[in-house]
Amino acid sequence: MRTIAIMNLKGGVAKTTTTVNVAAILARDHKKRVLVVDADSQCNTTEFFGADPECGNLARALKSSWGGELFAVQQIQRTDRDGVDILPGSEELMDLGLSGVEDKAVDAEILRKLVRELEVVDRYDFCLVDCPPAFNAASAAALLAAGEVLIPIKLDAFSLRGMTNLMRQIYNMQEINPALELLGFLPTMWYPCRYTHDAEETLRDGGYTVLPHIRRTDKADAMTFDQRPLIETSPRCAAAVDYRRLVRELLKGGGGNG
Repeated sequence: MRTIAIMNLKGGVAKTTTTVNVAAILARDHKKRVLVVDADSQCNTTEFFGADPECGNLARALKSSWGGELFAVQQIQRTDRDGVDILPGSEELMDLGLSGVEDKAVDAEILRKLVRELEVVDRYDFCLVDCPPAFNAASAAALLAAGEVLIPIKLDAFSLRGMTNLMRQIYNMQEINPALELLGFLPTMWYPCRYTHDAEETLRDGGYTVLPHIRRTDKADAMTFDQRPLIETSPRCAAAVDYRRLVRELLKGGGGNG
């Protein structure tokens, strides 16, 4: 099973849009079994898939007193999308800071234990973790569990300046989880202009992999109202075409932790 943390400390860069569309394409077009983990207290991925946090959520799993990876498995819910299950997020994630990891109130290893348990039973082909725009207990748990980290990025000056802190956190987590690899930067909301081309070159010059971009389209916003992925609402729009291309790139590569 490939476990991919979809992460950026900056909000509004299409982490959730990327998560839900990649999951849908993997499941529908490629018949892959996908687990989505919503690690963001805003719970947009949970809402998109119509999951109920009251019936199980990540925060419960992270609280070490609740009982380990088997309890975490019980928090997983089916969605109305064939091939896609979800471990929902909840507002409780907002209260789970890194201090909770230090005083053992939060088990940051629980996602890693869950991934290993699911690999033993061969339940999923992919696990996609939608991370919050902050480095907290849920982010740490995601990077401990993941084999790969994908960074959606809007190509503006603010995002590029914030990259240093993000990469520092990833490098720190690689010391604890040496299997963690940077899959690459995914330019989102992309449009052709000198600034976006220059920003891509800046990333490449820094030695980073820059994945094929996702073009800007208002269809991505409309999708959130419909609560259906782009391959259903606007399958021929630029972003849908680009997300399909991204998934093909993911499937060409190996890597991950399984």
